Amino acid sequence: MTELMDLHVDLMINIFLRLDAKPLLQFKSVCKSWYYLISSPNFAELHLDQTLAQSNPNVRFVFSAPHLSSAEFDTFDRVKELDNPFRDQGFAHVVGSCHGLLCLCNYDLHLTILLYNPTTQTYRKLPFLSKPSSLSHRYSFGFGYEKESKDYKFVRILQSNEGTGPFKSQVMVYSLKTDSWVRAPDVPSPFFSYREDGVLVNGTLHWVHEFVHKDEKRYSILGFGLGNNSFNEVPQPKFEEQFINLRVGVLDRCLCLTVNDLDYSDIWVLKEYGVVESWTRLYKVKQSQQLMFLEWPIAYSLDRQKLFLQLNTWRVVSLDLQTMVVKDVKVCDFPRCFDTQVCIENLIMLKNSGSEALDQQQEKKKRRRRRRRHMHQRRNISVDENLHENVES
Repeated sequence: MTELMDLHVDLMINIFLRLDAKPLLQFKSVCKSWYYLISSPNFAELHLDQTLAQSNPNVRFVFSAPHLSSAEFDTFDRVKELDNPFRDQGFAHVVGSCHGLLCLCNYDLHLTILLYNPTTQTYRKLPFLSKPSSLSHRYSFGFGYEKESKDYKFVRILQSNEGTGPFKSQVMVYSLKTDSWVRAPDVPSPFFSYREDGVLVNGTLHWVHEFVHKDEKRYSILGFGLGNNSFNEVPQPKFEEQFINLRVGVLDRCLCLTVNDLDYSDIWVLKEYGVVESWTRLYKVKQSQQLMFLEWPIAYSLDRQKLFLQLNTWRVVSLDLQTMVVKDVKVCDFPRCFDTQVCIENLIMLKNSGSEALDQQQEKKKRRRRRRRHMHQRRNISVDENLHENVES
């Protein structure tokens, strides 16, 4: 009998692993055994591995316009505003996404950082981290997953603009597994990143470093390994030095580099990480207007005939890979669309810690919305009854 029960459970797990996250979340209400199985962190990890192994997993676009919203991939249809904890608390900047988790930063709430899962509607507020002094500083952030420790990490790089005071730079790393901060070695030399958010490839966060050499602006790619908490410089491809700026991104899980000048944008991909000879220029895109640069690639369309790109003018465009024609992507009636990410659906539950006040605010907002819906429904019923009485009379 026990063997039959074990076989039944194994078969059920095998079936559940092949289903998308959204229906599985609904199945949790069927019975207690299904609830505990689907809520299990081990099952969530197995389901995530199964999803990542698929050639076309169930994904959605997530973007700010200006409210954080999601839309169908790859049509940008069925736009839905996400009920994230920052919804009524100011602007939520998307630092990055990893395995369907979003890292959100709210500058209006004293630089509050959240990890948020739009699929399970759960989140974790990071412990508050203050600045060590009142001097002027600049920030660089990064969010990603470290395979060896199976841990999600957030990196905050704080650098002094004046170059004076108790420190010149401070690198702090947050671990989701321990829910705590540790200080990492300082940046080897002061760097300035135009795009303050690092991109994750091969367990390393990457930023473009802008600096001046012999009165000329130069660039390099700076990496920070999440496994060893150390910095390194990533060799860049060889190209002509006549360019305006560089941007790093991720394309097909490879590090990519967008090189912009006044006429063209070149998209390079590092096909084999750590091998400088594997840098390959994939596309050369003609600029339609001056100062309208390509920031970074977002993703290929499902048929791989188009490439979605983020512009520096807070717009998303599609590049036809046959004709190399760039077209605007219309996202409902939103004039601007930025912070665009691709998120897979998953079952990860982020148990919040140390943010009771934010929880209470969220619950109050939900109660207010329920009351408004209820009042709206009552008004509609009243209008219908009056209309029915008038018709009968």
